[in-house]
Amino acid sequence: MKSESSQAVLEPIEVRERLWKIKMSQSKGAIRIGVVKKHAQANSLFLEINGARRFEIGNDCDTCHFWFKCIRDPRPAPHKKLFNLPKTIALPRPIDAEMVRELLPMLDIMEKGEYYLLNTTITLTGPYQADDESSYFHNGEFQEIWDIEDPAAEDILSDWEHYEGKTPRLFRHDDVLEKMHEFVVPLVPANRLKQENIRLYQQMIQNGDRPRVFLMGLLQRPIPEAITTKRSKVMHSYFAGFVLDGHHKLAAYQRAGVAANCLVLVSTKASKYFLLDDEGDDAHMRLEERLAALAV
Repeated sequence: MKSESSQAVLEPIEVRERLWKIKMSQSKGAIRIGVVKKHAQANSLFLEINGARRFEIGNDCDTCHFWFKCIRDPRPAPHKKLFNLPKTIALPRPIDAEMVRELLPMLDIMEKGEYYLLNTTITLTGPYQADDESSYFHNGEFQEIWDIEDPAAEDILSDWEHYEGKTPRLFRHDDVLEKMHEFVVPLVPANRLKQENIRLYQQMIQNGDRPRVFLMGLLQRPIPEAITTKRSKVMHSYFAGFVLDGHHKLAAYQRAGVAANCLVLVSTKASKYFLLDDEGDDAHMRLEERLAALAV
């Protein structure tokens, strides 16, 4: 008889090189994506932990940009972690079916559904506060593309810090330039971390080690009206991850100036991928292609 843990996931499939697909058939659901339906409006998406909404993480509108807004302190109870990445996975090794099965005890707290698993690297800047004018949300191009005059007035920001990718990843589509911006959002802010642990990881990283940070990720790719009306030839898309394990490692990577090594479990429920006119109609295939392009 199979254990409940072994039944919680179907056989993992490598759908693209270095990109694995997982279908959770049952789980505890401690971490889930909530969808709130609004009459005549786009559905809002929420990151929920232990039954409570912690972050609003955008919506399912095809022309709306990504944002995250902290609703309630996401920190678990003191001295309690959501995840504890096993040492056999925390250090770099290629993703394979056996590694996915080793992750099952952690994946079991996610809600059932479809996920992708990949390893990627992100060179971080920050952490930024909501009112930091050097962050993405105060960028003139962001405000112009999405027709935003005041980010605070749009009610998309909250008093919660985040990291950003140093430079966007670029993708070209005929005469359209797509800039994919990356965000990493901690569940524990920097002022609650132990400095001695950060220094220890920083020394390891500077000596060549690349310990993994574990993220619950999403990819949102809307098409702004500025593109469909041809008022702009630049569009923005978004890859974001919430830190489930590795807050001290994340801070150490940023201080060391080294790209963070991230193992990302991508939620398809939290993701959206809309297509340009010349990209056909298979958004699922395009999403997989983009995720595979990020995998290392």
